[in-house]
Amino acid sequence: MEAIPGYVIDRKLSSGGTAGVYRALDLESGRHVALKILFPKWSKDPKALELMEREAWLLKSMDHPGVVRGLASGHWRGLHWLAMEFVAGPTALDRVHRGGPLSAPAVLELGRQLGEAVRFLGRRGVVHGDIKPANVLLAPGGRAKLCDFGFARLLRAGSPPDEAVFGTVAYAAPEQMEGEPGVDSRADLYGVGATLYHMATGRMPPLPDKWGAPPLIGPEIAREVRWVVQRLMAPDLRQRYRSADLLLGDLDHMKRLRGGGRGGAAPSARVADEFHWEFN
Repeated sequence: MEAIPGYVIDRKLSSGGTAGVYRALDLESGRHVALKILFPKWSKDPKALELMEREAWLLKSMDHPGVVRGLASGHWRGLHWLAMEFVAGPTALDRVHRGGPLSAPAVLELGRQLGEAVRFLGRRGVVHGDIKPANVLLAPGGRAKLCDFGFARLLRAGSPPDEAVFGTVAYAAPEQMEGEPGVDSRADLYGVGATLYHMATGRMPPLPDKWGAPPLIGPEIAREVRWVVQRLMAPDLRQRYRSADLLLGDLDHMKRLRGGGRGGAAPSARVADEFHWEFN
């Protein structure tokens, strides 16, 4: 990979359909960053450039502990790039592959953190559109951070007609997959539910059925987790959580019943350790 001025790339972190993400040293700050670089074959594709520029603008304009920060962006000799906060932790997908399903407290804590991120995005008129374990980074200390805003949509701007269908099939809400107009934060809440399903069971969620019932989870999974996941993944919007506030209210109530105090506090050391089982 050709060097971007001001950065020294030392290893690849991930690779997608249109771009690769690399760990790089920012020579000005002396800190590592995650450097996303659009593959050269996409450098003249108007839609790929539009999505890259939108992601860069969104990440640089947002500041929330549950969202990866955008630091800088630009282009050099035909390479379009975005420098982001580097998170020294696994994705949730890596975590469940290595360590198996999370405990109920850890699943609910992950749900709380993702719910707070979705609430923040919704208040800014943003739909992430692709919440899944591979797009959740688990930072040291137990903080979950959403990354990869390549499918993000601005509610006030509407979805481009040629991109009405977006997201990853197993984690996308039925209304996303059917290209319905007016997709909103409830689609992101479905993605949170599908992510929690995977983290609780160790299995990918079943494909959504717009007219079917929420996916069933076996009795071996804690009742609170089953309740929350099934409400988040309700195919019928009338049965799904209407807002992140309602989800967070339920999670806060459950935490108080378990004797854990009010929600919003830093995750316990045990939960933070569980997020990073055998990571180092």
